[in-house]
Amino acid sequence: RVFTILLCLIILFALSSCVNTNNNIENYTSTVEKYHANLFMPKLEDIGEYDDIKYFSREDESLFPTYSMQLTVQYDKETFLHEKERLESAYTYLDAPQKPDWDDTVYTIPIKAFSTKGFDFRIALFEDTDYPKNFGMVGVSDEKFEIAYLWIYAPDLDYICKADENEIKAMSEFIEQYFSLE
Repeated sequence: RVFTILLCLIILFALSSCVNTNNNIENYTSTVEKYHANLFMPKLEDIGEYDDIKYFSREDESLFPTYSMQLTVQYDKETFLHEKERLESAYTYLDAPQKPDWDDTVYTIPIKAFSTKGFDFRIALFEDTDYPKNFGMVGVSDEKFEIAYLWIYAPDLDYICKADENEIKAMSEFIEQYFSLE
């Protein structure tokens, strides 16, 4: 009986989630370095003259650890248009959805571009990309003059959705789960 209780407690502890979030921009650079996200996340000195900046990171240290971060930068209209144009050469973007070699009934990335929460997102392709375990997205909001950089490292995530699911809904739910867009 004691063994059963102990086993239940171990399983409960292993499945419990320890999630830490942070929105202090002063932690941005160290978090980018800590998780080797510098292949995707921009350096603060490279994002141009901005009006406002928001940072969010989420560290889930549960049995299946996941690390995500976002940087949302708001500009005046002229600077926004310049930065939006710069994104075209700053990143390479996917040109098709991605399926794993091991199962064609699921998508690791179900769609190359989508809109949610007022942003138009495109999925980036960079060195060491491993969809959906390690990748980034760039979103632009023409209405708010904002650019959002979203990056995730989820080594235990095998796919985002099944092939018969709504791809836009799946990506919107994915963003809702791992990020903090307003």
